[in-house]
Amino acid sequence: MRIPILILTFLLSSIGFAQDNINPKELIGFGCYFGGTSSDVVNDVTFDLNDNKYKKIIKKLKSKNPAERYLAVIVAERLAELNKYELTEIDKGLIKKAYESSDLVSVCSGCTYFDRIGLKKLLSKEKENFMWTYAEFWLEQYIKK
Repeated sequence: MRIPILILTFLLSSIGFAQDNINPKELIGFGCYFGGTSSDVVNDVTFDLNDNKYKKIIKKLKSKNPAERYLAVIVAERLAELNKYELTEIDKGLIKKAYESSDLVSVCSGCTYFDRIGLKKLLSKEKENFMWTYAEFWLEQYIKK
């Protein structure tokens, strides 16, 4: 009986340690923790999208916070794709710079997955990038065609 309790204790504590390496102010999460809530950065951008404050979001391309830059890039690209916002050459340069960035972004999914991923990798739109799947769903929900 002692062994299963020790193993369970170790597993539960390792979940807590997984959260130690993330920065909550630089956290991208579309459904984190037990309640499946969005991270603060995602919530802030969502509110701006709901209020059509596109310029405010695009300004985040210059942010020192890599999570804000990530959201600014994917929103800017989607808005430009839908002809809802015209990107300047400066905006395009900042987007290109983000795609080349090795800055780490804290990410979460559910109760147990917390990690730090490079911005360059996070911006890849490959099937292996499960965060892109969440981001795509979020974009479709908050940016109407």
